[in-house]
Amino acid sequence: MGKLQDDTAVVERDGKLFATLSRDWETWGPNGGYIAAVALRAAGARSPEDHRPATISVQYLSVGKFVETEAVVEPARQGRSSWCFNVALVQDGKRFLQAQVWTTNRSAGPSRSELKMPDVPKPAALKSYRELVPREDDKRDFFDNYDIRPLKLFTREDPHPAGAVIQEWFRFPGFDSGGDVFADCARPLQIIDTLLWPAHHRGIRSGYPNYIAPSLDVSVWFHDSPRGSDWLLIDVHSATAGGGLIHGVARVWSEDGRLLATGSSHMLVTPRG
Repeated sequence: MGKLQDDTAVVERDGKLFATLSRDWETWGPNGGYIAAVALRAAGARSPEDHRPATISVQYLSVGKFVETEAVVEPARQGRSSWCFNVALVQDGKRFLQAQVWTTNRSAGPSRSELKMPDVPKPAALKSYRELVPREDDKRDFFDNYDIRPLKLFTREDPHPAGAVIQEWFRFPGFDSGGDVFADCARPLQIIDTLLWPAHHRGIRSGYPNYIAPSLDVSVWFHDSPRGSDWLLIDVHSATAGGGLIHGVARVWSEDGRLLATGSSHMLVTPRG
């Protein structure tokens, strides 16, 4: 399996930025959180060296392909302590993702959080999905991109009492940011977008849905860098659906209890087939 830092890397040629999308991140095409992470890293490649990501807002315009992709990054504002970038991922002259990314080097100001990490066991005290649900074959699965340790194994017969909820520890095997804060923040971004649909799915008590729900957008606010935290606790709730739309909210925490990111997304109900 590919590593996130490699599969989201951007390279510069003749003044342009390019990334090659990896099929290891295939869901209904290239995974939305994965291509959003590519856009975030493209913004990082154009931001000042002392900046970190503050927010990203992504619109998914169409499904991309697993080929080389140009990342077009244009500064919309260049301030003393914050920059704003417009980012487009383009294939065959057509953009399939557009995003706006704010970056900053600001560090002074208030520091507080009234939100506390859920009181859950640490990952070392939990079993992985692979231990809880042994594989019957060696067929590759999208979730092989992670090491996942659920707080409890919920099923349709024994669902989460709160409904459409996911609380699990996630780790990207072999991840190394190399000191790149944009690569580090790609981890919570990628997970937030990915898990909103499975959270909704868990709230369905009778049978499997006859629809899928691709993301229209995702917005993530970065509160702190995941630096030094190999494991990330994802706390997702997809509490609202109606009018052909599904909504979800997620928070990501570090092993030492720091709130790293908050995200939200709207998904469009789409009939299967």
